[in-house]
Amino acid sequence: MARFPLFIDISSMTCLVFGGGKVALRKIETLLRYDARIQVVSAAVDPGIVRLLSPDQIHLLDISVPGETHLNPGTHVESQEDSPEYWLERADLVIASTNDREVNHYIAALCKKRGVPVNVIDAPEECSFLFPSIVKKGEISIGINTDGQSPIVSKKVRQEIEKAVPDYYGEIAAQLGDVKEYVKETFPEESHRRAILREAAEKAFSRKRPLTVEELEEIYGCR
Repeated sequence: MARFPLFIDISSMTCLVFGGGKVALRKIETLLRYDARIQVVSAAVDPGIVRLLSPDQIHLLDISVPGETHLNPGTHVESQEDSPEYWLERADLVIASTNDREVNHYIAALCKKRGVPVNVIDAPEECSFLFPSIVKKGEISIGINTDGQSPIVSKKVRQEIEKAVPDYYGEIAAQLGDVKEYVKETFPEESHRRAILREAAEKAFSRKRPLTVEELEEIYGCR
């Protein structure tokens, strides 16, 4: 079943990553591109994670499943730092990327009970959201996923899109956002605003760059 792509602002979210290996590193690199607030809980972390995050974002703990309670995540467990429950109290988004299937499964079950979105690296069927392969060009974000069926296909599609979408598209998108705000405040007629935006976009794409101040003023009719 294909899942609906949903774009959200994660800059104010605490994104909790269980696990500190290469997969966790790749997830963290992507999340940081969107200004997420990252916390990592793992017995050991990849040197790349150490370089990316500050010491207060990395918690060197061996997360364990508490006894037989993994069979029932609703069972009360004393909140200790080495239990997933302790960390989930402060999480808005969770990545379960440990190398222990049982731990990942337990984290997923806890998140489902608490209504916390979770991505589980070794069990797509336990994910409440899928982590897409991403193309980001400035303010343009394109997410690709195959419903967890084939990361290789997602990677191939991402590479093709990266080649097809030039970097200057992101620069043009940012400028047109500013132009939209300006014309909304300056020109009362909706049809006039649409015409300005359409002309600005056409000229920018034909020149393969953002427009100069002089070019924009000409479009606005100021010259």
